[in-house]
Amino acid sequence: MNIKERLDKLPGFVNDILFVIIVVGIVSILSQLALGLWTPMVAVESGSMVPNLNIGDIIVVQGASRTDVITWERGEEIGYKSFNLPGDVILYRPYGKDKPNLLDQGKSILGLSISPKKATPIIHRALWHIEEGEPMWNGGPPATFSGYITKGDHNELIDQQAGRIFGLTNLTYLAEHKKEIRKVGNSTFLDEGTGLIIYEIDNKSYVGEGISYLTPVKQDWVIGVARAKIPIVGYIRLLPNIIAGQIQKLLKG
Repeated sequence: MNIKERLDKLPGFVNDILFVIIVVGIVSILSQLALGLWTPMVAVESGSMVPNLNIGDIIVVQGASRTDVITWERGEEIGYKSFNLPGDVILYRPYGKDKPNLLDQGKSILGLSISPKKATPIIHRALWHIEEGEPMWNGGPPATFSGYITKGDHNELIDQQAGRIFGLTNLTYLAEHKKEIRKVGNSTFLDEGTGLIIYEIDNKSYVGEGISYLTPVKQDWVIGVARAKIPIVGYIRLLPNIIAGQIQKLLKG
């Protein structure tokens, strides 16, 4: 009995499922070969890139291993633009946190919290690249490691300024949770138990939070570069989150 005959004997819904799996597999393989990513499309979830990228847009991303990042600074020099402005728009993992998986997305839709070790990737524009010790902005503090300075086109502040320090860290807490403290870069640490960031400044440790507060975006954290957008279609992906958010508001009200 050949494969076709075996498939013909299966229930219709099973054949449909197998067809979908095969199509998704082929698309994923082609995406990996062409763009360097198994899943090269993401939906825009916030208005930080308005008007160039809008909520509900689907963004096609080329993997970082397949291209170089052109910053705003470099784009102005060579006359290069992407989504109406100089420089590339990059997709990156804030503080090097892992991307949420399908299970995490399901939890989010249900209103459940996901691990503080994970965070939704940020899609912002790369403004310039700095080396360790250089100021992150004019008059700003020196970078503790090299990386990109980034900003949402609609945001007033660069990501590295968008955050806050709560205060000094509790030394007792640090001693008791050593296994949960992961080094992000020189003088920057991630508390994987709470998701907060610990900064060592002037021989003191402070705790804070933000988009990429006081932290350049390492090359290793860059997932890829945005190459094209498909308007509105992303709302299909965002619709469950929107509905869940409205239900939570009603329950709280």
